[in-house]
Parts: sequence; C-alpha cells; structure tokens
Amino acid sequence: MKNPFKRFTIALTGDFGQGRSHEKMRDWVEANGGTFSKQVNSNVTHLVCSLKDWKKAPNIVKEALKIKKLKIVTFDWFEDSLMQQSPKREGPYLLKRVGRKAQKEKARKKVQVKRAVKSASRAFEKGCQTFNDEIHSQGYHIYRDETDFEYEVVLARADLATNKNERYTLKASSLVSLYESHTPPHLYSTYVKYSSASTRKSASDIRAPVGSTFEIAFGAFTSFFRAKTGRTWDHRLDKLKVDEGMFVYTSPKLGWPRGRMPSGWMEMEAAGLDADRDAAAVAGGSAAASG
Repeated sequence: MKNPFKRFTIALTGDFGQGRSHEKMRDWVEANGGTFSKQVNSNVTHLVCSLKDWKKAPNIVKEALKIKKLKIVTFDWFEDSLMQQSPKREGPYLLKRVGRKAQKEKARKKVQVKRAVKSASRAFEKGCQTFNDEIHSQGYHIYRDETDFEYEVVLARADLATNKNERYTLKASSLVSLYESHTPPHLYSTYVKYSSASTRKSASDIRAPVGSTFEIAFGAFTSFFRAKTGRTWDHRLDKLKVDEGMFVYTSPKLGWPRGRMPSGWMEMEAAGLDADRDAAAVAGGSAAASG
C-alpha cells in the first residue's frame, strides 16, 4: 500500500536522533500522502512524540491530550508505517502505554540495583569483620591517634548516571584500615578491602604486613587514600570538586574526631560551605533578634 500517511495530519515534538530532524520527517510525511502540521489542532490525527517529551509534557503534549481522537505515538510507529508502506495500528505504539511500560522497567531495575547493593554491602561488611577478627586475634586493633580518630575509613564511588533527583547509587566502596599492636613496642599493618555493587565481587589486599613500622604502614594508608580520591590525606577535608570516577571520602561531622592535621590548619577553613551556612544562620538569627 502506497501513501501510508494518507488522510493523516501529523505533528512532531522531541528529538528523535541523528538523521531524523523535523524537516526530514516533514518531507517523509508529505512524500507519503500525509499532511504535516507545526502545531497541534483539531485537524491533527497523530503527534509523534519522544519519550523524553512525553515525560516533560510540554504545551504541545498537553494540548494533544485534550483532543480525544488525536493519538500520541512513538517514532517507531512512524518508522514502521514508512518501512512497511502501510499505517500500523497505533495501540502498541501509544505513549501512554509505552510510558507505563518504561516506568515499570525502571522500577524493576531500581529494585535489582538495591538488592545488588545490599548483597554487596553485606559481603563487604562480612569480609571486613572476618579480617578484623583475624588480625585482632594476632594482637592488633584499629589505630587511634591522639585526637581519638580511628584510622579505618570508607571510600565510596557513586554511579553519577542516575537521576539527579534521586540518591546516588553506590557503585563501589573501599575500606582502608591502619592497625596497631596491642602492646608496645607498637607494630602496625595496613589492610584494604574493595567491593563492587555492580559485579557483586570483592577483593582484599594487605598493603603493609603485620609487623611493619608506623612510617611504612601509615605511608601505605595515605598512598592508597591518594590513589583512590585524587587528594592527599592532609587535604582530605578540603571542599574540592570530585573528579568523575574517583572515590569520595565523607569527613566526620563537625566536633567529631577528624585525625591529626597539618600545622596551621584551621577548622573553619576545612568546614568551608558548612561554616559559611552556619555563620549565615547565626547572622540571620541575630538580625531577627535585633529586629
């Protein structure tokens, strides 16, 4: 059957990919017996709409929904009708159906990701506890410095491809621990555990063996931290932009032990935006009180 768009008036909205510009699609409509419309009105029979525009619901989609006989379809309906030179039945291509199916699939994948994250987290924590028990039996514990900070930190890498309005999905995590012997003269060890939520695999590595000096073990600890985060241990509290693909260290809350810091370091400098917000809140409260 020739002229698959005969008796159809077709409007468009959205981006359909390379080689599928609105100008080309207009030409295809008119070359196949149809009428092209730049706007939606009572004469339009079909609105070919991208899934992105369907979700955003711009004015053209809202207007189309008000017209009972107008069918809002995917690009696949348009392409299949052209390829087969016959107008396809709109049912399977209606965006109200396709959109619901996409939402269900998204929800299904979200559940799968959550299960994978929980499974990986349990395996990660179990592995860490197993090693902690083992090294504790050898006479070691997590090292604490004079600030009472425990040298066992978790580094996380998030999946930045998720929706900005959702919480980031944990993609991978690393635990780096510095151990100290129970009794003097103190000896040290550095241990690393890595876990991936996407592959559900974990691995461990001893960066400084039991019996190491503090300099060797602490050097292994800080070297691993820098390799994963892209910043030195001394600059761990700086408010810097995180490069994509790098791991993130979440610093303890203000007032909690943060570990030994370089000479001249100031708490307010490290607090950065948090300190600015606190100062602004105090200033605002003072202004309100004086007012």
